[in-house]
Amino acid sequence: MPNLFSGINTALSAILAQQHAMEVIEHNVANANTPGYHRQEVVLTAGIPYPAAGMSRGILPGQMGTGVTVDRIRRFNIDYFDGRYRRELAESKRWSAQSDILNQVEATLAETSADGLSSKLDAFWNGWQAVSSDPTNQAYRSDLLAKAKSLTDGFNSRAQALMNIRNDQDLAVKQSVEEINNLSTQISRLNIEIVSVKSVGDQPNDLLDKRDVMLDRLAELTGAVSSIQDDGQANVSINGHVLVVGGSTSQLSTVPVAANGNLVNIQWNDGQAFSAQSGELAGFFNARDQIIPSQLAGLNALATGLANSVNAAHQAGYGLNNSHMLNFFEPFTSTNTALELRLSSQMNDPNNIAAATALNAPGDGNQATAIANLRTATVMNGNTVTIGQYLNRQIGDLGLAVNTAASRAKDRDFVIQSLKSISEATSGVSLDEEAANMVKAQRSFQAASQLMNAMDSMLNTVINGLGVAGR
Repeated sequence: MPNLFSGINTALSAILAQQHAMEVIEHNVANANTPGYHRQEVVLTAGIPYPAAGMSRGILPGQMGTGVTVDRIRRFNIDYFDGRYRRELAESKRWSAQSDILNQVEATLAETSADGLSSKLDAFWNGWQAVSSDPTNQAYRSDLLAKAKSLTDGFNSRAQALMNIRNDQDLAVKQSVEEINNLSTQISRLNIEIVSVKSVGDQPNDLLDKRDVMLDRLAELTGAVSSIQDDGQANVSINGHVLVVGGSTSQLSTVPVAANGNLVNIQWNDGQAFSAQSGELAGFFNARDQIIPSQLAGLNALATGLANSVNAAHQAGYGLNNSHMLNFFEPFTSTNTALELRLSSQMNDPNNIAAATALNAPGDGNQATAIANLRTATVMNGNTVTIGQYLNRQIGDLGLAVNTAASRAKDRDFVIQSLKSISEATSGVSLDEEAANMVKAQRSFQAASQLMNAMDSMLNTVINGLGVAGR
């Protein structure tokens, strides 16, 4: 039955509710710049009215309110939005990773600079042209060997740099596997905590934020897809294979592949091969196993074509000392010819450079001219293109791949930023809005406090004032 004490309870419920509202506002303000944080709000509801509905009723004109209670702490989130965001995030990271690696490859080859292979090849052919004009000139011969040495060094350094970039990507793959395993373990533990909190009727908002950050990172790495169950658990899969189910996980491991230079592949703990179609790992694998090997293969083909054609022509000529059948470049002993390309040890003596077409003809430079003319000879791709054309085609293909990856990364990033803006409009913390809510909660708290004071005064009159007049 309503009485003065019930009025105090009503005022107290208002004070406590506004206190909770203020605490949530404080939490929002404190995390305004925390990545992955979703704005929260106290949802208030009127208390259960008195008396309860029934066949009998008292003298009251109707049900009377009993104050306010905190129904729940709402977390602002668009559930259906998360899946789309993570799909776009995975594609964005895939192209971004690939773009970064291609930029490294492009910088390594340095074909747009004066130190590019094109410039070194031109200098090499010009060196032969100079020797053909004056075969007895030792300065020209020494200069040719210096230019040839610069050319071989250019091939060697580029091949080694590409191999180093490939090994770097292999290391990145290993580190990603460690991160994936760590994230999946943490998500499984959070699943257990979230279920536990929800089972007692509470909202695990901060735990959900923490888990969402991890799910976003898994999507960045692998394109992982997650689904939220009715009990709050998140099940995660990668390309159809389960990674996390409730509190259990499927771990990943790396396995060296001898046929691929002992670079690693990834497999699940059940022995199945791992496959990532999007995310950073897809970019790493594409760069490591396709783009860089393609560039290395082109570089090796170029080194092989150059060495074989020059050696064949050089063996047919004669040096100043009548040397004959000598190689200008060392014969290859492996398929990694760009890394192995070297000047023949017999070229330590400039007189062994075969510039003449006959014995005892020191002034004859016809064979040097023939070698210089290899610049325009179609010796590559089944004798269909020149060495220069083949190199230009390689440069063009790489440039196209660089531009494509950069363009797609930029496009995906634009989509990601648009989706982030939409998400921020709903789940982000607006300090202006929180300031307004804070003032509203503060005023409500003050009003409830004044109500409490009024009820206290009324009780004081009843307890201490009534009956005094009759004494």
